[in-house]
Amino acid sequence: MTVVPALGQVVPLVALLALVGVTLFLAYTVLAHNRGLCERCVRALPLDAGAVAGRYRLRFRVAHLFERKAFVALYLLVVAGSALLSTHPVGRYGWAAVQATMAYLLFVYVTHQRLQPWCPKCRNGGEETRAPIQPVSINS
Repeated sequence: MTVVPALGQVVPLVALLALVGVTLFLAYTVLAHNRGLCERCVRALPLDAGAVAGRYRLRFRVAHLFERKAFVALYLLVVAGSALLSTHPVGRYGWAAVQATMAYLLFVYVTHQRLQPWCPKCRNGGEETRAPIQPVSINS
């Protein structure tokens, strides 16, 4: 509807509000499902998950960019600023592009959640620690 404003006259406001409701419900289910892997998720894992995770290095980096508060604040400012441009005939394309980045972030988040044990930055969910190596003396 942003790109083609004539759709705003065809689609009633009630349908848009229903879409917002469905979106919020789906966001809640994704967050509720985040705390563990269900049987369906485990079945969906590839047999060579480490190799698959190696192909998604860029997605993992994007997922970990949002660990920095300054980056999150900057991104939210860009989203809010683009929303202000949504009423301008040309600015609406920029606003649609920013909305597309949010869809990509959801895609990145789902990929990262599924392959988190193989994420090079997480190192098995952040639980892997390296113990210092102590030389062992052998008394003969």
